[in-house]
Amino acid sequence: MLSGEPRPQSRLQERVPALPAPLSGSHHSPAARRGDRKDHRGLCSHHSPAARRGASRNPRGLCCHPLRASPAPQSRFSTGVKMSADEILVCAVKLGKNFCLYFLDDDELECDALCKEKALHRVLRNVNSQLLVVRPDLNLAAFEDVTDQEMQSGQGMHFTIHCYKTTTPAAGMPVAFSVQIEDKSYYMCCEKERGEMIVRFKEGEVPKDIPGESNIIFFKKTFTSSCSRAFKFEYSLEEGMFLAFKEEGYLRKLILKRLSGKDGVDETMKISLSEFSQN
Repeated sequence: MLSGEPRPQSRLQERVPALPAPLSGSHHSPAARRGDRKDHRGLCSHHSPAARRGASRNPRGLCCHPLRASPAPQSRFSTGVKMSADEILVCAVKLGKNFCLYFLDDDELECDALCKEKALHRVLRNVNSQLLVVRPDLNLAAFEDVTDQEMQSGQGMHFTIHCYKTTTPAAGMPVAFSVQIEDKSYYMCCEKERGEMIVRFKEGEVPKDIPGESNIIFFKKTFTSSCSRAFKFEYSLEEGMFLAFKEEGYLRKLILKRLSGKDGVDETMKISLSEFSQN
């Protein structure tokens, strides 16, 4: 090749025309973008599908415009957190009786508070098959040996177990206990006395709805995975504390007792529920 002759163009150079200098990136600056003509998709006209089909391409199939990416402008208060464009479902709600929270137009969503679902009539037996008997006049509840005749009379031993709906079934079913003695109803509760939790029975009715925490609620749990027909009842206000009995002389008194170890087994906490015939 002689020194005065022009250099022949390659095939690629023949196919790709020279671009004017302003396309080297200036059309992607914020000022230029405001003046660019956009198609119906919001793209610059030279980036629209129609324009791309006519644009010259290099051997890799990429657009031949030598464009530079420009960083998006950020506010002084930008935190760098990307906002999600996902839809958020908003449900209408209302407050019912006792400030019980309900969702409108969705039957599958449950009440936010504890709402009574059903009542079971049972006697409570310990590991020795003794029945729990309540004697309010003596301020005493203990497991005792009971004859069939005494059981039929049911004085202080025929319990109503009030079951409540829950949104956290893993914790166990929330229940409350009441017992009928003559013409009066007594409910089970727990109170702290001299630094110790005491189980008591007080005259009154178990409420239908409980808007928050309550000292009458226990969580009914299966005693062990291999003993699904017996249960243990955990006090709702103190994790790890369960109904149990303690021997005091000839009595097996109903108490609250802490379970030692997460997977521990304490036979004094084992309670079976048996049906009885209501006359």
